[in-house]
Amino acid sequence: MIKKIFHIIYNERRENSWLVIEIIAASIMLWMAFDPLFTFKRIYNYDDGYNIDGTYRIDFDHYKPYDHRFKRANEQAEFEGESYIHLYNIVRNLPEIESYCFTQEGCYPGANRGYLIFPIFIDSVDCGDDENKYIELQKSKGLSPDYHPIYDIEGNDYFTTFGVKDAFTGKIFTPNKHDTYNNCYVSECFAKHHFGGAREALGKRIYLGHNEHFIISGVFKDMQLCDYSEPDEQILLRRANTPAEYRMLVLHIRLKKGVDRAAFEKRFKEDIMPRLKAGNAYCRSIEPHYVFRERYNEVRGVPSKLTMYYSMALFSLFTVFLGMLSAFWIRTSARKSEIGIMRSVGASRLAIIKQIVTEVALLVNIGFAVAMLFVLHHLYVNGFANPMKNILKITSIGGPLHFTVVTASAYIITMLFAIAGAAIPAWRIAKILPADALKEG
Repeated sequence: MIKKIFHIIYNERRENSWLVIEIIAASIMLWMAFDPLFTFKRIYNYDDGYNIDGTYRIDFDHYKPYDHRFKRANEQAEFEGESYIHLYNIVRNLPEIESYCFTQEGCYPGANRGYLIFPIFIDSVDCGDDENKYIELQKSKGLSPDYHPIYDIEGNDYFTTFGVKDAFTGKIFTPNKHDTYNNCYVSECFAKHHFGGAREALGKRIYLGHNEHFIISGVFKDMQLCDYSEPDEQILLRRANTPAEYRMLVLHIRLKKGVDRAAFEKRFKEDIMPRLKAGNAYCRSIEPHYVFRERYNEVRGVPSKLTMYYSMALFSLFTVFLGMLSAFWIRTSARKSEIGIMRSVGASRLAIIKQIVTEVALLVNIGFAVAMLFVLHHLYVNGFANPMKNILKITSIGGPLHFTVVTASAYIITMLFAIAGAAIPAWRIAKILPADALKEG
């Protein structure tokens, strides 16, 4: 039967060529539409690697010289630092707070951005005073992972506040009590990429710039710092700071379990915030981290991008449905005489449908195979879809699973639309008496 069908397809190659072209165009369109959707879905399902449920960001500021509350006598760096320390102490001693930490602006989980530092080298690099050699090494060997400083401030607990987990135990990461400023902590993907695994990375040295080195004393689970992006390589470094630098830090708090968040926010804004004033410093705002993350997603255009890609996918499905259905419907309807002859010689409806569906399946396989050649060329040149590539620095997206799922989805839909477009009219024609089918044909 297959040999006979190939013979029929070849004899009607002129008519079938248009169907194959339609299949190629539809397959490519569907593949390109599903590619970014699968990327979004796959990255959305990543484990964040942290937990900001029940956490808040508290911002402090200082009055400007043109503000009537500004006092020039309080502008001295030492006095200003003491003012901020006083305000911080009031907040972190609140009974509802379980833990707190300080970070730089944007350098914390859920901020949807990272902070790139000087290139980091896995091996020792001795450039002496040759700046040109150092620049060349930056280009050839230097890494630029996301860097988040951990400040050595009394009671500061970065890992508990953000729920960062240990790569080995899965529990909240706990730094070694003997760690110094020469120790650092790296993410799982950093350890795996450069040392082969988390355990292999422990005790290894990395070098910052010309000669400053750090010993890896802990590995934490990858943190998805930016929504809809793959976890990037991350390094946490312990840093000291002076009181004068407090004004540049952001305070983060985690509430104890069971605390009524709405009641806490109301009490903080109505009772505590008005009292958080010292010198020229004051509390500007308190905000849940999830609100800040959603707002930054708005700035990055994530909702609009999602809407655009979903709309493109629906439009592609609708276009392919109409195109495939009409093309195969018209082609099958034009074969009334052929179907009438088959019925007149005793062919059953099921046999006719089976033959036509087999023809369609062969045409779809031929067209889809050609379409995949164009898709593979596109992947070779451009790679898989990276919907946020114009906004974020993220690692390459895709792989065998990505290609398999997107290809299978496009293939199944193309095949179903083509079979429906041919089988439905064929079944209707096969119900007509052979003489009437021959007459109408």
